[in-house]
Amino acid sequence: MLIVWPEGSGCVQKPEDLDPLKKIGTVEYYDTPPEGKQDLIKRVENADVIYLDYSVLDAEVLEKCKNLKFICFLGIGYGNCIDVEAATKKGVVIAYTPGYGANTVGEYALGMILDLTRHIGFAYLSTKNGNWEPNKFLGIELRSKTLGVVGLGPIGMEMVRLGSAIGMKVLAWTRNPDDERAKYGLKYASLEELFSSSDVVSVHLSYNAQTEGAISRQLISRMKPEAYFVNTARAGVIDSDALYETLEGGKIAGAALDVHEQEPAPKDYRFLALPNVLITPHMAYNTGEAGENMLRIAIATLEAYLKGEKLHVVN
Repeated sequence: MLIVWPEGSGCVQKPEDLDPLKKIGTVEYYDTPPEGKQDLIKRVENADVIYLDYSVLDAEVLEKCKNLKFICFLGIGYGNCIDVEAATKKGVVIAYTPGYGANTVGEYALGMILDLTRHIGFAYLSTKNGNWEPNKFLGIELRSKTLGVVGLGPIGMEMVRLGSAIGMKVLAWTRNPDDERAKYGLKYASLEELFSSSDVVSVHLSYNAQTEGAISRQLISRMKPEAYFVNTARAGVIDSDALYETLEGGKIAGAALDVHEQEPAPKDYRFLALPNVLITPHMAYNTGEAGENMLRIAIATLEAYLKGEKLHVVN
């Protein structure tokens, strides 16, 4: 069995991390990204198993993979990188690694909220540039403010816990509300109510056909002028044009975005020009602890598959 990591991964920190897989088959690990689609095809065309991070396995690439039986996507947003329909038609099983970074991403989202509401990053840049402007950066306290959490998977639930811990009131939206999650102090709300009432909206939706563009222009237009918007999920769940126009027009106080329409973001990325937007390079997942969790879950999905079992299978 040939197991291929076509682009490396941050969850592999040292060679011995791959030892469990070497007991299963031959491992080809590439520590640099492929140089385009043809290089990607060359790396994966003979693979039985692919561990995928950010390259795109579209229908053309999948067609070249004659032996492929199993794909594990290293993360949550597999819909961005895998043509699920084409893979399913080929009989390829797709798994992913949910829950690997719930603590990590939740903490990062809280950090972005603190940065936004107290202007920490902007004050740092001002001071570094030789200014001393303590009165310029008027902030707000988060205690007693309303946090709107969109999506209650593992990351969304961690966001609920963290928001509650610092004294915020928590409104939450999920397709599947239940009494068990409500015990954590949240109040369920419609998306319309959540966007109208929240001082901070934090998005934690998986990206798929059902959630694409779910954060619509209509919802964004409901936000209060003093409200903030945070996205550590995927850019595809948001009407980016509407968000940009809302921020450019000063209709909300600001936004923090860790995920973007194009990654890496180009130098002329429109959100970079806005003075009320905090931009980071899709790094909310990036801690050593999350990497260890991801690797453990990723290996377990293949071990389960080889036993005829399903672990985090999506098709």
